[in-house]
Amino acid sequence: MYKCVKLTNKNLKYFRELNEKRYLFNSLNKDFFKTYDSYNFAKQLILRRKVKLIKKNLHYIGYIWTDIYHNKVCTINAMNILCNCIALDNSPYKYLINTIKGPCTIKYICKRNNYNFALLKSIGFKRGEGTLTLYKDLFENIPLIFDQKLQFKVFQKGKDEQKRCELQNEIFKTDTRVPLTLEDIYFDEVQDYYFEKGAIFLKQNDKYVGYGQIIMENDIPVIVNFGILKEFRGKKYGKALLIYLLKLIYSSGFNKIIIKVKSSNYIALHLYTSMGFHIESEIYNWTLEQKGMLH
Repeated sequence: MYKCVKLTNKNLKYFRELNEKRYLFNSLNKDFFKTYDSYNFAKQLILRRKVKLIKKNLHYIGYIWTDIYHNKVCTINAMNILCNCIALDNSPYKYLINTIKGPCTIKYICKRNNYNFALLKSIGFKRGEGTLTLYKDLFENIPLIFDQKLQFKVFQKGKDEQKRCELQNEIFKTDTRVPLTLEDIYFDEVQDYYFEKGAIFLKQNDKYVGYGQIIMENDIPVIVNFGILKEFRGKKYGKALLIYLLKLIYSSGFNKIIIKVKSSNYIALHLYTSMGFHIESEIYNWTLEQKGMLH
């Protein structure tokens, strides 16, 4: 019923058509030809070997493009099967996955749509850490939380870089996180996304206890680098800082705000949803331990 074939010059035109529809399964699927068309002949030949096409009744219906590394990790750059997306059939996806010879760990980054997460799960993929993008429409003037102990201070270029660097490193410190440097802060300040008045310190009795920042992505404000020092959490300081940023955005003429959060950060997620944020998109890392053929 199905047949997998190599990508060659003869079927390249059919693959171009499939590549154009890569977003149907996952909008994060990479564009093969953005890389391929910039390569010389030798590199193109090597790149073609990383693609398998799947045919059904002589028609090309899908493909998978992978990179396999020496530590037995296989990354799926893109895969898609043309379907009606109503009655889902995972068999062609299994057929494609079986072209990856195990044992290895298969990794795939996928953005949720109406069916792809369910299909990946049905194949045997396990969902790992994810990033949620939340949004809130700003139609009303949100009342501030008044606390005489709290002050809000706008970051000043040329003066507050060291303080911001130290504060962020303390707030977001983990065993795997690479600490910020002053060079990182200066680099941030000269980027097109930088919003001059949107970098805000939270102080309690003149002690710096939190930081939040607004940047611009496609003319939409996005809250980033938002956090409170560990010893000051649980006191509604995060909510006070968030409300201040929302008011700042609203008073600057914007009526929508976006914030991104790790799926495992339940405390932050609870804060955002309690303030009226809604999930706009979900991106997760999926893994499959490929020991043999999928049945």
